[in-house]
Amino acid sequence: HCRRIASGLAEWLRANGADVRERARVERVDCASGEVVLADGERLSADRVVVAAGAWVKKLVPDLAAGLAAWRNAVVYLDPPADLREAWDAAPVILDVGGRTDGYIIPRSGDGGLKFGAGLHRRPCDDPDADRLPRPGEGEAIRDLFSPPIARTDDYAVREVVTCVYAFTPDERFFAAANGRCIMVSACSGHGYKFGAAVGLRVAEAVETGDVAALARWLRADVA
Repeated sequence: HCRRIASGLAEWLRANGADVRERARVERVDCASGEVVLADGERLSADRVVVAAGAWVKKLVPDLAAGLAAWRNAVVYLDPPADLREAWDAAPVILDVGGRTDGYIIPRSGDGGLKFGAGLHRRPCDDPDADRLPRPGEGEAIRDLFSPPIARTDDYAVREVVTCVYAFTPDERFFAAANGRCIMVSACSGHGYKFGAAVGLRVAEAVETGDVAALARWLRADVA
């Protein structure tokens, strides 16, 4: 789902005049001057720079991201047993399976498999570029965290494992801060996609008005 959302968003932005640069790695952000330096040496500048780089904000703007912690996690896509496939296809999204798993389940959609994700599987990550390949048996380990309440987990075949790195505040709320010409925004999790459109509108408003404090309060849900 997230890949289709990102691809569709890039297509919409290009159609509406935005310059979207894929695989253009940012090496450095100078908040005082509003300059962004790319890995190929190109330099870009702007009146306002919005840094929404997920767990990589700790590398790009360490002063603004001092209160954030990065966590590495993974999700597994499964093929359910044949006799349960129809039931799973008709099932709703399960936001919390209960217990200590901190797990959710998303039924199959399009080409994707049955998605299992568990907060219990995450661990601290100092470098978001490290440890990005799934480890042997990682998919089965995530799957088995759901037993119980899911029965017969051994009958669910692992189709794909995808790793991810998120940045969180200690209380796991969204976050914004400003320094010079930079606004750093962290809405880095699956919730970031869920509320992406609303967050984008509020960030755009903060760019126009300069009221980053109001943006930060809204992101933390301190105000309506």
